[in-house]
Amino acid sequence: MPVPQFIIFAYCILSAFIASSTNLFSASYIIMVVTSIILSSLSYFFLNKYFTLITSGIYAIISFAAPTFITMLPLILYNVAYFQGYHKFIIIIIFIASLLYNCIPFNALLFFTVLLGMAAAYYIQFIQERYNKLLSESHKIRDATTENNIILHDRNKALLEKQDYEIYNATLKERNRIAREIHDNVGHLLSRSILLTGVLETVNKDNNCTELLDNLHNSLDTAMESIRASVHNLHDDSISLKDSVDTIINNFKFCKTNVIYDMGTDVPREVKFAFIAILKEGLNNICKHSNATDVHVLLREHPAMYQLIIKDNGTNVNNINISKYMHTISANSGMGIANIYSRVNMLGGSLQIHTDNGFCIFITAPKT
Repeated sequence: MPVPQFIIFAYCILSAFIASSTNLFSASYIIMVVTSIILSSLSYFFLNKYFTLITSGIYAIISFAAPTFITMLPLILYNVAYFQGYHKFIIIIIFIASLLYNCIPFNALLFFTVLLGMAAAYYIQFIQERYNKLLSESHKIRDATTENNIILHDRNKALLEKQDYEIYNATLKERNRIAREIHDNVGHLLSRSILLTGVLETVNKDNNCTELLDNLHNSLDTAMESIRASVHNLHDDSISLKDSVDTIINNFKFCKTNVIYDMGTDVPREVKFAFIAILKEGLNNICKHSNATDVHVLLREHPAMYQLIIKDNGTNVNNINISKYMHTISANSGMGIANIYSRVNMLGGSLQIHTDNGFCIFITAPKT
């Protein structure tokens, strides 16, 4: 029994003791108390409108014949007042009629005591209902605020990740632009200077200038090699693994492809080129040898390694002895699995092939 019901119950006992001439220890009074407690408890636990109204109506009807029952009308009314609708007012009218029938004109004190208790029970239930509504609304506001905070946090995180990627992408494009500028401008000027130096060496007849021209030619050759190395490095660093993967997948029209890309921006050059080549080779093998209708590609960076998985749902595969296959593969059949295995070895990684429920290439490359 909750606290409000216990308070009302105590009030009913006290009012019966003060205003009623009934023997509080009589069998009829004890039956009334037990009955009211049972009905009140069942109504509280079931919270069923029709159960409460029917049992309360029966209790009110019984109170016409057994005046002892009217002292517990406030406790019964507390449960009735919980429900909305005109039905509860019918029950209240029956309660008041029973009260009038049993108390007027002989026991006015009991009448007003029970009536005051009924008014208090109705008011307590009204306050309790308002409190529950406010509590429910506060919980909804709290949950909505928490959900909005989570959404905002996720959006801010996504925006920051997008911003970082845009900065990274812009950096790669700028490196590529610088590499093109060096190649197109400085590289051409050096090539022209080398050609002119060669012409001068050919037509030169002054032995005093021969050594100078040789030194100049060697210096220009060295500068040209340095420029080529710098352009090559800038070009390699300007390649985005994600953009390359997107391009490969977009060009793969053989079947449906699902890609999960979960790699950082600071991927080593050798890993990028190896994964790009392996992905191309793996998708090419699917086109040539598989009857797959669905391909899953996963690229993920872990704290200690990089991971690449290419899996299809093809059914025309058999268990493969990868070591035997790579030793028996012919030069004319393409590099295939042997090429993938070679690239994985260069990374110091591991290659596993599974043919359960399709064909799966599972590659891990350790971070150095």
